Formats: sequence, C-alpha cells, structure tokens
Amino acid sequence: MAIATVVTPELYKLFSTAQVQDMIRSLRCDRIVPFKYFYQGNLIPHWQALNTKQAEAQISSAKADDNFLKRVCIRLLQSERSCDRWNIIDIGAGNPQLVKKFVGTFLENNLLNAYIALDISPDILEMSRQDLTGWLPNLNWQGVQWDFEQSSMPEQVMSQRASKTAASETENRETETIENLYLYIGSTFCNVIDRLAVLRNIAAGLKADEYLYVSFSVDFAAAKPQNFEVDEHISKPAALTLLGWLGIKAEDTEILGYFDPEWGGYKTDIQLRADYDVAFKVHGQTEIVSLKAGERINIYRFFSYRIEADTSAPQIFADFQAAGLEIISYRIEPLLSRVMLVCRLLGSRASE
Repeated sequence: MAIATVVTPELYKLFSTAQVQDMIRSLRCDRIVPFKYFYQGNLIPHWQALNTKQAEAQISSAKADDNFLKRVCIRLLQSERSCDRWNIIDIGAGNPQLVKKFVGTFLENNLLNAYIALDISPDILEMSRQDLTGWLPNLNWQGVQWDFEQSSMPEQVMSQRASKTAASETENRETETIENLYLYIGSTFCNVIDRLAVLRNIAAGLKADEYLYVSFSVDFAAAKPQNFEVDEHISKPAALTLLGWLGIKAEDTEILGYFDPEWGGYKTDIQLRADYDVAFKVHGQTEIVSLKAGERINIYRFFSYRIEADTSAPQIFADFQAAGLEIISYRIEPLLSRVMLVCRLLGSRASE
C-alpha cells in the first residue's frame, strides 16, 4: 500500500497557484520538478554559500566570468560607447557578487542609469537587492520577477530605454540617450528545460544595436564526461528540500547524479524506494500524485554543449541562430571549459 502524504504548507507560501499547478503537471506527466523552483525559501543560504565559495576559490567559473565582464567593461567604456548611460539588465540574478565590480564601475563613472535584476524567484531578487545596495548605496536597483521560459522580456525592461530631455541650469534643453545591455552570466541557460524558448524570449526584447553577453560551461568532445559529485552539488540540498515539501522520507529515496549520454548532459534524480500518494490542495480541491517505487523524479539537468577538437561549437551557433541571435564573439576558457559569447540580433551590423 502506498504511503499517503500531504504537501507542507510552506510550498503554498513560496509558490503561486499557477506554479503549484505547473509543478503537479510536471511531476505527474513527466516525473520532473523544474530546477527553476529551487531558488526559494530555505535554499537561499545554500546559494549564498555557493556564491561565496566560488568567490573565494583560486580558480572557479565565477572568476572566469568576472574576467569576461572586465573585458566587456573595458571595451564598452573605451571604444564601444554608443550612449550617455546604460541600463544593465541581469538575466538570472542569483550571484550578486559576480556583477558587483562590473556594476560598480559603471556607477563610479556616472554611466549607469539603472541595474535591473530579472529572476523567477522573489527571494533571489531580495538577495540581489540587499547585497548590491549594501555594497553600492547609490545604486538605482530595480527587480522584476520573470519566468524566461514562459514569456517574452517584461515591458518594464524595454521601457527603460530612453532619450530623455531635461532642463539644465541655464534652461537649455539637453538630450540624454540611455540604452540597455544584457547579461546572462553563469550556467542557468543550460539548466532550463527549453533552451530555445529562453533564447527566443530574450531575443524578442532586444533592439538591433543592443548586446547580449552570455557565459556557461561546456565539455570538450574528445574528453570523457566529468564525474558528477552530487553530494557536493547544489542539487543535493534541493532534492532534500523537495522531499520535505512533499512529505517523502529521505530514507525512502536515493539521490543520483549522473551523465545522461542519450540526452547529452548531467542530471540529478530522486529514485523512490517506496510507493507514495502525495496530496496537493489547489482551489480547495485535493489532487493526488501517485509515485511508485523504482521511479525517478528529475530535479536538475545541465545540457552539455560539446566543443570540437578545433574549438568549434556548431550546436551552440545553431541554437543561437535558431533563436534569432548572431554570435559576434566566441571565446573559450579551456582550463574551466567555459565559453563566453557576445550576441546581437541576426542581421545587426556588428563585428568583433
């Protein structure tokens, strides 16, 4: 007989009714809980600890991203300045430490209009606000909640572009141009279920003369897939948190981290050792999700783009092109298997 459990009230505090319904559908139909739901509540300290660990490490992907942003900053400020000031649009704002120096440089040079954090999680947005405004008290910080797999870029972001006309002290009229530049730094792009949907939703909000800066980890085709040590990965506390939300005993499960060669990436699954009937409450109605011993619930997936021996990456270029984006700069950090991209809309006249 299946063990009957009731979902903890915390889940309903963290997620909207629509999100709970999406969770139920994904769990029932696909045995998946998308990783985008693990940037909430009690998991925030784990994200903060991960950010600190990367910042303190001698070598880390965050350090590679920081160097990438430093090059971007120098180029924009010295040779690519096309406006009076910029809005920095940070897509996925889970690591405020990563953008601290980048944002601070624009602010110090009076070249920043606003920093706009975009994230699905209100808790991540609050972490970003507290950290960045603590470090940079004069920062015009703005936060927008956005599920970038489900909808195009929020109108609030596009409306920040402006040619503002203001009266000077001598009553002359002066025009100030403000443009957006977009960051998608980290590995979130490869964590989502529908990568093309994310890229298309971002591209739909870009203007032809705007840049999108992207970074994520890759694997070299000639190398064996890396060992995935789930005990040291953020998906381990995420898995335990999910079990708590669903009322499933940890001892009735096994948390598995592995490379899936058929799909082409790394995954974390929760494998059940007992049958469970999990009761959700939606609009006053009870919905039961039945889970069987031996079944797996996937909570984390990281698609691994392959880099060829000649350092080309045809699938990366194909995916970005399919989303309407042109990669105008492509760099690899071989030691960390990290790729850094500069993109514009297809058809934009730009070269690098």
